[in-house]
Amino acid sequence: MTERTLHYEKEMLFLNSKLVEFVDSVEDLFEKTLYAVRSGDEKIITEIEQMDDYFDELDLTIQSTAFDVIAKYQPLAEDLRFVVAMIGLSIDLERIADECVNIAQLSRQVQRSLETFSSWQTLNQMIRIISVMLQQTVDAVKHKDLDLAIKVWKRDDEVDTLHNQGHDALIELACHETNPRMMRVYLEEAFLIRHLERIADHLTNICEKLYFVETGEQLKKIMRSKQ
Repeated sequence: MTERTLHYEKEMLFLNSKLVEFVDSVEDLFEKTLYAVRSGDEKIITEIEQMDDYFDELDLTIQSTAFDVIAKYQPLAEDLRFVVAMIGLSIDLERIADECVNIAQLSRQVQRSLETFSSWQTLNQMIRIISVMLQQTVDAVKHKDLDLAIKVWKRDDEVDTLHNQGHDALIELACHETNPRMMRVYLEEAFLIRHLERIADHLTNICEKLYFVETGEQLKKIMRSKQ
């Protein structure tokens, strides 16, 4: 094995290790974010805000390494798919982190238990589904499990339906509300639901990219053709 090949394999392993670090860290961040929403704990909210730089740096490290690998080694076939997908995977993970920061900052304004939300049932259902989607996405990435990736992909429609129902209902309430304080409450809930829906979208994107890396096929196209 040549020195060039050794360096190439080392960089590919480094990319994979950074991807695993990213998904694990995002999972931890999401759990902290849910706690922040439920508790309004200022210490946790500040901690989440400060973690934003860490995720930005992870994203930059993965993207710069991926571009370096392409420039220096011109990978082919499966390796090229992996390296290119790493760039997209990193972007989606970084955007999930951004959404978590947005939710945490919003929880600073909310400062009340979730059970008092007008959209409590919708919000609770979305949190339960997205928590499962996130765990399955982490496992799918770590173990290259395409069955799990497909399960995550299928659940995105459930989140979209809940988001549309909850968001529309809250906007309707806000439009007919005369009390400025309650109008703000409804809008805060609508923003929270929107941020959660975006997390589900990014998880779905990650699973599509994972499927493409492993098979060279578009998961969305395959699944839509079966409907």
